[in-house]
Amino acid sequence: MGSSKIIMLSGVYLILGFYTVSFYQAERTNSYTVEAVSNSVQAEHLARTGISMALVKMGNDSGIPNFTEDASLSGGTIQYSAVVSGLQSTITSSALFNGRQIDMTALFTFDRGRWRITRIYVTPTPEVIS
Repeated sequence: MGSSKIIMLSGVYLILGFYTVSFYQAERTNSYTVEAVSNSVQAEHLARTGISMALVKMGNDSGIPNFTEDASLSGGTIQYSAVVSGLQSTITSSALFNGRQIDMTALFTFDRGRWRITRIYVTPTPEVIS
């Protein structure tokens, strides 16, 4: 009778151990996923900020049709450029945040005294090791 209790308790402890290990692995996987999504969202916000910064420069310096600039902001880096040809422009912004890079291209037209967004393309790139 005593050996059957030992075998039964060993089985219960073994099952509890498997559950603990699987919960830990699921928690770790979820943590990595949340961090990757957070980095992607932050990189996308930085890329949109680069587009806004290029629009401000286009509005202030009407004599400069094409330019490329770099900026550091909120722990990430942004590189944005604009190509203006007549009443149309293309702004490309690339942002890197914690190893996650997002490239964004915006097409604009000049209409009634201001630049209006025609279309925005977002290109996520695989995780970059920095």
